[in-house]
Amino acid sequence: MAVTKKQDSSNKKDQAKKDTVKRDGLDRKDTSGKDIAKRDIVLNKEKKEIAKKEPPAKKDLPAKKEQVNRLEQVQKFFKGTLNELKKVHWPNRREIIIYTSVVVVAVVAVGVLIWLFDSALSFVLNFLL
Repeated sequence: MAVTKKQDSSNKKDQAKKDTVKRDGLDRKDTSGKDIAKRDIVLNKEKKEIAKKEPPAKKDLPAKKEQVNRLEQVQKFFKGTLNELKKVHWPNRREIIIYTSVVVVAVVAVGVLIWLFDSALSFVLNFLL
């Protein structure tokens, strides 16, 4: 019976990992080394060109300001306001009663808590003094 040694597939994987160079999120095989070096130079030049800031373009200012009609601006404002008010969800009578009662109950509860703590602290201070 002949004993044969099975080739280790992990060595091939390790070699493939060594040959693969990862740049810019892409895996490229490093066969010659020159290809990747050239690509790196081109990528570095592109990055430098992008990094250069161009001076902001000067805006052409109008020679004369146009007269603004205030009445039209006011009308436009109120039309926009009315359009926005139409989009608002207005609560009905039942919802208003519920929301109001929740607020009143919360205010009363907080008031009672403040009164209790105030009374307790007053009692403690009177006892100490």
